[in-house]
This record gives sequence, structure tokens and C-alpha cells, in this order.
Amino acid sequence: MFFSKYLIALAAIATATASPTKRDDTTTCSFILHPNVPVDSATVNLFAEFNYAIGRTLGLAVPSHQIYGGKGATWVDNGDNTFDVQDTIAAVGETSASTATIINGWTGTSLLGLTANWLVESVSCI
Repeated sequence: MFFSKYLIALAAIATATASPTKRDDTTTCSFILHPNVPVDSATVNLFAEFNYAIGRTLGLAVPSHQIYGGKGATWVDNGDNTFDVQDTIAAVGETSASTATIINGWTGTSLLGLTANWLVESVSCI
């Protein structure tokens, strides 16, 4: 049993490393996000929150449903229950320009998060 699991894991690694995927079509976006409930940045894992909300929404918006990015979202708590969030992200099969167009269209929409829903007050991608 152990041996077969090892072979499956090895085959998965070999397939992943042998399948080239273009990873240079990232876009960097700056958001102002406002949660629908108060969020305490000292107690909520905002790294997970923002990466989930942005990544999930982009993944659902593209045909491949596959996303990737840099080191994850960074943010500043503005102290008024809004957050300036920066993220570098991409979607398999999309150019950086098409990903930016998709994300720039999120202004005024809400992103489902783990702790809150996040109103996109503004977004700008380059």
C-alpha cells in the first residue's frame, strides 16, 4: 500500500515538472476593499482572507479555473474598516492584459472571503 502511494506521488511530481506552464503573465493590482462586517487585522488572518477572496473570484472568472501568483497579497489597514490591498496574480491561459481587464471590472462588486464579504471600492491593475 505504501509503495503504491509513493509511486503515485512520484508520478504526480514527474508530471508537474514535465508539463511546462507559462508563469510570466502576472498582473499587479491595487484594491481598496471594505468588509461587510468589522474585521480586526490583529485577529483575522488577512493573508489567507485576501488571497482566498481574490484568487477564488479570479479562478471562477476564467475558463481554466487555474490561477497562480507571486508571494500573495499585501495590505495596509486604513483604520476605517477599509484596506489597501496589493496582489500579483495570473490565470492559466490568460494574458496579463486580459487578467487585468477581468479584475478591473470588479469595482462595485463583492468578493466572498473566509471571514467577510469584501466590497471592491476601487481596483487598478497594471
